Amino acid sequence: MDEGLNPDGSNRNTDYQWFGDEKWSQEGNTCVPSSTVTARAMVDPLYALQLTGGPSGQENEPDAFRHRLHDEQLRLHEEGDGDYLHWWSDVPDGMDGDGQNEIADDEVSPHTGSKYEYQQVRGADERRDVLPDIEKSVAEGKPVPFEVEGHEKNGDRVGHQMMVIGQEGDMLQIYNPWGQTTWVSEDDFVNGHMEKASDSRMPDAYAVHLPADR
Repeated sequence: MDEGLNPDGSNRNTDYQWFGDEKWSQEGNTCVPSSTVTARAMVDPLYALQLTGGPSGQENEPDAFRHRLHDEQLRLHEEGDGDYLHWWSDVPDGMDGDGQNEIADDEVSPHTGSKYEYQQVRGADERRDVLPDIEKSVAEGKPVPFEVEGHEKNGDRVGHQMMVIGQEGDMLQIYNPWGQTTWVSEDDFVNGHMEKASDSRMPDAYAVHLPADR
């Protein structure tokens, strides 16, 4: 149901993902590893149980879950050779395309049987052309990470990774590692209105990671 937009351009019709009183969300600039953790949890039930319940499956206190989620985000950031704010910093600051594919292949592919391929989709025609591949992958239970970009008010570029996790008719279900899901239309994806799943800084999808055997 379309409930309109918030002042920042995002959908009001947004579901927030919680485990008890802890949000299932990224910490700092870890959108790529955070998306990958969630993607693996979607396709690997044992991993999901270890995240939420610890090694025994019974350690399900929300604060313990939050610590495990944080540790996994940092582990994958290291695994993908992610960037840091500066050379002596331990604060994550994004990850390049090679690292994004590497951690998707290492963490998600063993459970779906599909390696991921990075594909730029900077124009409306390219985004429209890739929709059938996205639909097929999601129908097979394979989440599709994608990148969005735009600019801050001061003109600085800003980017983010989200995932397509569902599709019904002409609507796509989007997971945002800020800890939320929402639905956008395929026209929104094609025509640069992905701020509905994030905020007004990042309207344009510019790359997708597609299972190679689609």
